[in-house]
Amino acid sequence: MKRKLVLSGSALLSLLCVAGVQAEEGVSGHIEATGKSIDVSGNKAKFSEYSDADSGITGGVEMKYDAESGFLNFNADEIARDTQSFKVEAGQYEKFKLDAYYKEIQHNFDFDARSFYTGVGTNNLTTTATSASLPTNAAAWPSVFDYAISRDQYGAGIKLNMLKPFFADFSVSQEDRTGIKAAGVYSSVSIELPEPVDYETNTFKAEIGYGEDPFFVSMSYLNSSFDNANDYLYFQSLTAANTSEFLTLPPDNDYSKLAFKGRVKLPLSSSLSLSYGKSEAESESNLATTYNTAGNARTNTLSDPLFNGKVETTSYNIVLASSPLNFLDGKVFYSNYDKENKSDRIISTVGATTFTNHLFDYEKTSYGVEAGLKLPAAIKLTPYYKFVNVERHRGDLPETDDDIYGIDAKWSGLEWLTAKAGYERMERDSRWEQLQLVTGTQASADAIEPYIRRFDAADQDRDTFKLGLDISPNDRLNIGLGYKHKISDYTETVYGLLEEKSDSFNISADFAVNNAIMISGYADYEVATIDQTERAMATTVNTTTANPVDTNATDGNYTWTANQKNKSLDYGLAIDMAVVPKVLSLRAQFDHVRSDGLADFTYYESVPAGYTNETVDSQNWDDYRKNSFLLKATYNTTEKITLVGGYAYEHYKYNDQFSDGYSYVWGATTKSYLTGAGMDPNYNANVFFLTAKYKF
Repeated sequence: MKRKLVLSGSALLSLLCVAGVQAEEGVSGHIEATGKSIDVSGNKAKFSEYSDADSGITGGVEMKYDAESGFLNFNADEIARDTQSFKVEAGQYEKFKLDAYYKEIQHNFDFDARSFYTGVGTNNLTTTATSASLPTNAAAWPSVFDYAISRDQYGAGIKLNMLKPFFADFSVSQEDRTGIKAAGVYSSVSIELPEPVDYETNTFKAEIGYGEDPFFVSMSYLNSSFDNANDYLYFQSLTAANTSEFLTLPPDNDYSKLAFKGRVKLPLSSSLSLSYGKSEAESESNLATTYNTAGNARTNTLSDPLFNGKVETTSYNIVLASSPLNFLDGKVFYSNYDKENKSDRIISTVGATTFTNHLFDYEKTSYGVEAGLKLPAAIKLTPYYKFVNVERHRGDLPETDDDIYGIDAKWSGLEWLTAKAGYERMERDSRWEQLQLVTGTQASADAIEPYIRRFDAADQDRDTFKLGLDISPNDRLNIGLGYKHKISDYTETVYGLLEEKSDSFNISADFAVNNAIMISGYADYEVATIDQTERAMATTVNTTTANPVDTNATDGNYTWTANQKNKSLDYGLAIDMAVVPKVLSLRAQFDHVRSDGLADFTYYESVPAGYTNETVDSQNWDDYRKNSFLLKATYNTTEKITLVGGYAYEHYKYNDQFSDGYSYVWGATTKSYLTGAGMDPNYNANVFFLTAKYKF
């Protein structure tokens, strides 16, 4: 029904817009039909993660109607597929433009997942299983379903510029998301649950402004409303018959933003740009005062059972750019971003434990300068500096200062060669404070926290080098070469992330053998390493707790390290051949993507049971490989009719320690129950396709 409304509205919109267009003026475009035969062995959902993987026939239409008094454009792609889209634009030049669209987006996670709960797809899951008869035979589970989310987007807009230099732009849109995704809970055992997705988001945008040299100014407003049909996901407890537990789902919320943009041209080829934005996000949720966990009834005493969430964000930017001399240009800028959390603080008491929710907000201020200097011998240098200060409502690292400075250089002294180089240095200084726990043992935090620096705000020195060459010795050959080195050293960290380092190389080239044959290719290679040291803590605090190498292996405190290394390689080659110029052409293409990861663990005292420091390492740490091959022929039978046919092959293999040997039920004693999310993503796919296109 939605599709019919959109298409009917689009047709009516088009008729209104082209009123007065002369009938003798022409129409151009094309109509096409495509047939696909798709065969997938393995994980079909992974292969079609963002597409429709079913065999079938689809079509497309493009139409353009252009005249002095008006225009009409219509596009339709992937008709009757789960990824179809329609768009129409119409209007009169220099006066107005109307548009409307409808689009489907598919996101497939896993097909044929299983659950021992019934009611999958709703927010009420039930089962006959209990702690005395926990289900272990996944083949007998009653529910089989797909983890997939469909997004339907549609909207319309109008742009008015008939009163130049004034303009206006208004649009409305809606997005519906439906489907199922995976969620995890703990209820005496760990359980993976099918969470229903039934979201609706409505958005309104408006902008009015004035644009004529030397001024430009605009005001805009955006309002977005999100509605979730389900506030909670209820599921029957495995440890208490006829007892329901629940998982809180995303709450309804509203978002609005008012923004201003302005620009004025100044003498000396200069300009001053200003922007300001103020946004507000609000939500409301009824908090549960009684609930069950692992079959045990709990009473939650709240200072207020209604939670009102409210976050206000204010931002502004000022940029002065100038080019007073033909060999000098530059800019200075200042920006501020302030996120203020005005949500309720609720005091919650469960038994003897009392805590208050923490409200996170922060303010980010930055300013800097950049200059471009043209020197003799075709050299241009661009030095720059930027300072960033971040203040956070946070217990361990409430403030950081970043000094970022660097220089880019470019040399173009030869017609066939351009060289680029750059260097950037960032020095981050953070202010540390002793973390005060909301719950837990403060003595343990006092012992370990002075040695911990969480990497997102920790002191850091970062150096980045980059080099690039563009080589074109003749009209037939183009080569691009690049190298980038990046290293981050977390200078004050004892426990946490210590160092990140990466080196990447890339090359791309295309070569015209003659007027009929073109060869192109690329290769990208990267090696990245991450080093960290962590600390296992016992409940008892002693004087050796924070010692990086603790020789007392019986106290439950020990240190371990992880050195991760990842190597990735992408390369591809394509050949285009005009067998009969303007009549028959062929394309052959091969692409390879791979990643090989290693996690080298070292335990100083307590190695996990069944392992040694030589066998505990993970050799398959996010390893994957994907090969793709395409063979395509394009045959222009006439000036109006084109046939395109071909074959595509894709092979994907994934290995990771945490997904290899997947089991629906795992754990020797306290079992955990999975549904199939992320299970065995490997696949092989063969696709045959044929498209017939008629141009008019």
